[in-house]
Amino acid sequence: MSTKHQDAGAGGLSIAAQLPFNPLAFTGPVLVVMDMQPGFKAAEDAITQWFVKQEITRAREEGRPIIIVEFDAHEMGETFDSIKALIEGYDRAVIIPKSQDDGSTEIFNACEKNNFSTASFRMCGVNSDACLLESIQMMAEKLPMCRITVVQDACNCLTGRTNDVWHEDYPAIAQVTVELHGQGH
Repeated sequence: MSTKHQDAGAGGLSIAAQLPFNPLAFTGPVLVVMDMQPGFKAAEDAITQWFVKQEITRAREEGRPIIIVEFDAHEMGETFDSIKALIEGYDRAVIIPKSQDDGSTEIFNACEKNNFSTASFRMCGVNSDACLLESIQMMAEKLPMCRITVVQDACNCLTGRTNDVWHEDYPAIAQVTVELHGQGH
């Protein structure tokens, strides 16, 4: 399988001005799929995988950019093949590594490198109370004008699909819209 991997680099983004407006950028929302790897127990859930696959299929049909984020693939394994197969041959999709819970820097670097818009994101994957949450919090802090939709059906964590992040943490972030169970488009 020849999926496109990129090294997002270790450099950080400190201000939104470092992401210049590019009128030729692929418009969003950019779909970000977080840590759907065999090393994450929550990612093994068949329901979560089904909804993640639906998100990828829809984004591809709409011509939207897709970023698949992997946490230390040597330790956690690569993204499930059934998910990677959905982006095979799609030139608006990349797989990027991250080495910590917060993947915001790597996501923004991938957007800049691939001319993806940073105006809006649609986020899914695992763990909704750790890597996903921390990435979203930092994305909102680093780029306060971006809008982020978090898709509950396509997310999971060890404490379950309906933990308190959906009613406490995500709604507390001004730029975030929570798409609760059954509210998909």
